[in-house]
Amino acid sequence: MISDIIVNFAHAAVVVFGALTLLWAISVAAKDASLIDIFWGFGFLIVAAVCLYLADLKTPYLWLLAIMPIIWGARLTLYLAKRNLGHGEDKRYINMRKRAEKKGMSEMAWRLRSLLTIYFGQGVLIMIVSAPIWVAMATAYGAAFTYDPPTAIDVVERGVQSEIGLLPILGALLWLIGFFFETVGDWQLSKFMKKHKDYDGPQEEKPVLNSGLWRYTRHPNYFGNACMWWGIWLVACQAPWGWATIFAPIIMTYLLTNVSGKDLLEKDMGKRKKYQEYIKRTSGFFPLPPKDKSEV
Repeated sequence: MISDIIVNFAHAAVVVFGALTLLWAISVAAKDASLIDIFWGFGFLIVAAVCLYLADLKTPYLWLLAIMPIIWGARLTLYLAKRNLGHGEDKRYINMRKRAEKKGMSEMAWRLRSLLTIYFGQGVLIMIVSAPIWVAMATAYGAAFTYDPPTAIDVVERGVQSEIGLLPILGALLWLIGFFFETVGDWQLSKFMKKHKDYDGPQEEKPVLNSGLWRYTRHPNYFGNACMWWGIWLVACQAPWGWATIFAPIIMTYLLTNVSGKDLLEKDMGKRKKYQEYIKRTSGFFPLPPKDKSEV
């Protein structure tokens, strides 16, 4: 069992970090470190695909466990590629490079550092958060003893130990809820941004998306993302030791709410008067009915 976990982890890590190295080389040529943002979902797709490929017997349970991160990763990658490509390097990475240059670091030296800190750093996070996948897909097998009459000896075979029971069904339902929130939330945001792309009025009067799913939570896409990873973890709990990977959805939720998601976005947008009013009325993460004006 432990050896199977190590095999899944090692093979997936080799492919993920190999892809990251190749992407980094492309980013150096394009002088655009923000290509890494597009890779986030694709990295989990790689992990799931590699683990499914390594499985001796591709059962419905393993297909369910693999298909969720594959679908999520493919959708998120295509969405971010469409949104980000062709718009140059993101200002976050431009500011990082400028700060490095002020300290006497050359651009190439900063690009090399970005491989270890930004690109490989994301690779480490992908491997940690994807633990429910590579653990459950390795431990969904157990030892089964069969009797072989011609030789009159017991034969040990690898048997399927995990099936689609209650936990995978609940996990799949939670994943579907999350996929709905993330997909519809991103679609509504794209539509809103396209409508107001030519806005040139005062920054504080810039329109704020407060309709659709965004009426009930300021971050339906982040909420949906968290739901999907808790759903994947629930599916993984059907396999031996799947429960032990609870740290993965906790880390993902923390990242979405306190690091690279909600908090980072609102540090900038929270300066706008209209967004401050939006914050007072609307839940920050979990979907809730908006507050009346009399309550704020």
